[in-house]
Parts: sequence; C-alpha cells; structure tokens
Amino acid sequence: MSRPLFETNRQLGAWLEASDVTVVDPPSDLFGYDPGAMAPTGVDSHPLREVVDFIATHIASLPLKVYRRLSDGGRERVRDGELAALLADPTKNPAIPAYNFWLSLIMDGLLADRYLAVVVPDNAGGRRLKRIPPRRWNVTCDDYDEVTGVKIQIDGESHRLDIHDDEIILGVGYAYAGAKGSPKRSRLRDVLAEYEASVEYRRNVNKRGLQAPLIIERDRPWPDETSAQRFTQSMRAFVRGGASAGGGMVLEDGMKANQLVSFKPIDVADLDARDKVKVDVANAYGIPPELLGIREGNFSNLTAFKQMLYGTYLDPYICSFEQTLNRCLRDRICIYDKGLYIEFDREGQLRGDPIAQYQALSTATGRPFLTTNEARELLNKPNLPEGDGLVTPLNVLVGGQTSPQDGMTEDRGDPATTQGDET
Repeated sequence: MSRPLFETNRQLGAWLEASDVTVVDPPSDLFGYDPGAMAPTGVDSHPLREVVDFIATHIASLPLKVYRRLSDGGRERVRDGELAALLADPTKNPAIPAYNFWLSLIMDGLLADRYLAVVVPDNAGGRRLKRIPPRRWNVTCDDYDEVTGVKIQIDGESHRLDIHDDEIILGVGYAYAGAKGSPKRSRLRDVLAEYEASVEYRRNVNKRGLQAPLIIERDRPWPDETSAQRFTQSMRAFVRGGASAGGGMVLEDGMKANQLVSFKPIDVADLDARDKVKVDVANAYGIPPELLGIREGNFSNLTAFKQMLYGTYLDPYICSFEQTLNRCLRDRICIYDKGLYIEFDREGQLRGDPIAQYQALSTATGRPFLTTNEARELLNKPNLPEGDGLVTPLNVLVGGQTSPQDGMTEDRGDPATTQGDET
C-alpha cells in the first residue's frame, strides 16, 4: 500500500503512516510545507502570474553558458565537460528541456522566494538535476537564521540535506524572521484578494444583471391562462440563453414597454481598479507596467524601457541566479575550476538594431569585422573556400580613411596635395 510522502506539521504524516491510511490524490497544500499558500489569491492569481511569467520567461530564454577566464584577460566558451552538459540538459528527461527546468526554478524563486534542485543519478550512470517543488521541502537554519540545509520527506522518511556537504542547488530570499524567505505574494495578499473580489463581482453582474432593462405594462387582464403562459415562454426565449436571445421583442395587444433606469454590466467601473492592482504587482517586482501592456506608453518610453530591461529591471534576478549556480553547481557539484564561471548570455538581447550595431562596430574597428563565411552563416548559406579571411579594401588601410563609412581621405599635409588645393 502506498504511503503519504510529505507532511505539514510533523505529526500528520507520522499518524497516517502508523494508522496505515492512504491519501489518494491529496490537495497541494495538505502535505505542503509552504505556510503562505493562499486560495484563491495564491499563485494562480492573474495579476501575479502575468508579472511573474514575464520575468521568468525572459530570463529562462537567455542561454546559460560556461566560460573560462584566460591569463591574458580574455575568455573562451567552454562547450565540453560535466558543467556545460548539466546546463545544456539538466534533467536528462526528454519531456523537460533545459528552458522548462530553469523556468521552473526561477518561477519558484519569484513565487515562493526559494527554490531547490538536487543531484540524482541518471540511467546512463551519470548525474542529473531534479527540481523539488517548494511545497515539498522546508529550510533548516541555526539560531542566527543562517541557512544550514533543507528537510525533505520522501517515502515516509525525513531526509535532511546539508548545504555544505550535499549536492544541491538552493536559493532562499530574505525574511525578517526565520530563513524561509518572504514571498511577495504574501505581502500582496490584500491587493490580490481585492482583485479577485472585483472579478467575482463583475461576473455576478454579468450573470444575474438585467439583460433587458424594461418594464412590460398591460392595461387589461389576460383573457386566459394559456395567453399568459405563452407570453412568459416568449420572454424566456428573449433573455440570455434562450433561443431568441438578442433578438427583437414582440408585444401583444394592450402592452407597452417602458425603460427601466438601472446600471448595466458595462457601467460597473471596476476595470480601472483592476488595472491599478496589476500596477501594484508590477511595481512590487520592479517591472514597468508599460512593458506588460498594463499601462499605456508612447514609442519613446517603451523603447527606453526595453533597452533597460536586461540591464536594470531584470539584472537583480539574473545576478542572484548566476551567483547561486556558480556557488552550488560549479564549486560544489562539478569539479572546481577557478577559471570557469557560469553566465547568462545577455548580449543577444542587448544588441538592439543590427544595422546600427554593425555600423558602430565597423566604425570602432576602422575596418570590416566579419569574414565572408561569417556573413554567409547569418543568411544560412554554405561557406566558401576562400571566405575565411578578413577582407580589408585597399582604400580602408590605416591612414587611408577615417572610417569605412567615410569616403574622404585624410589630409596628411602632403605638399603636392597642398599646392593643388592652393591652385
């Protein structure tokens, strides 16, 4: 018989195990460690997920690369070795590509302010990373609230992992008391609850509000009961959900329709309030609301926001995750090499307009900076045998022009040129 895998208060799991009680498909918070779980204003709240998904997807889409610092101050890309292999395929699971794995860890950090991955053996005799959901583990700390490890409940037994001795990737945010982190969604509890109440109220107005704000008056009694029932059935077909919903209304003799002054669902002015809730959530995570489409912006400020996205707004999240990977994955899990380091490749997102970038590089170097084959690779064309060399036109030699974009030669004080000019 199966056993419960996790516990909440250190007594429920032991009691179920001793009583041989099986819990089939328990709710997510029954055996969870996360005390900040909220329903319905939890991780599935629309404003929260809108902001968190934006941050996590933009970071997870950046390639994680391994570099080696050279003695001359340069660096080279490292493509081989266990460290590069774990970054390229951390789970060794065909259903979980690298993007999804790193996205899950980043989402855990944004929603729960902590994330955990452990090293487990794979089927080929190597090692792979396995993400542990935040609700399934707890942080252990000393009397100074310094993190010492984690506690996981697996197969009815409690397992403790040490931050220094065991192979884990652990990231925990700040908490005033304890070492479990302080999720932003807990601080946004009241704001998110207000949003959910607004959505529920608008849903009820649309569902139960008057579809046709009219009063039907009749100046004579019904001739018989059949006529009254026939008119009642026709009205049911006219309102929302009936066969004639949205059509015209046909009145019988002696009837007239008067307009009823009341509010309509479209008149419920809660949309602005809901947008303000989204703005509060975006500000809490340090993301401009204009980038998420929450608040209108013009072309100039949107362009400026996008240019600062990876350098200003996402930089705190990226730096924290990079440091954790270097401290845990590089220094403790893989073979330690002081010259190696892990870094997100942000260059592709920061380059901007290719035309402006190529012109700036060509001007800065004073010559072409791409070989023929490098340029052909950008167009997915095959290489040429003679295309590996860097072609430098004769009129772009040092001193011949101020830059490759300048067609004027420099005046170097040549007497013949000076006399010709004077003539």
